[in-house]
Amino acid sequence: MRKTLFFVTCSLLCSLTFIACDKLFVHISGKEADLQGKWKMDDDVVYYNFQNSLFRYRMYQNENQMIFGTGYYILNEETHIELRLLQERTSASLVKHLKDDLKWDILPSSTGKQDTIIKTYKIDKFTKKELILSSDNERLSFHKF
Repeated sequence: MRKTLFFVTCSLLCSLTFIACDKLFVHISGKEADLQGKWKMDDDVVYYNFQNSLFRYRMYQNENQMIFGTGYYILNEETHIELRLLQERTSASLVKHLKDDLKWDILPSSTGKQDTIIKTYKIDKFTKKELILSSDNERLSFHKF
């Protein structure tokens, strides 16, 4: 019984230490610290992951197939967020969906293989558990996953 109690106590302390240190290791604070982690789009199978200026867009087409893109984000004065996906690190089907269906913009590169897919959103609401973004043609609502 003592060993079990000791193990549980140590596990809890280690978990709390790592959670607290995560924000210290990535050298961020304020609202940007609250942005870190995985956000699930309400009523959809889309996830936005934020980690120390890195951004990942994941969308499940069915329970066994996922398309994704990797890039980075820029948080502008906590009123806007700019999402940038690198085309060479993004599934071709996601690139097509973002460009054609969601109207994300393209920043062309000189080679054409390293284009950046970009979208800037206004932050309508941002708490530790809820994120609402909007643009001219869409409104996205997320909850912390």
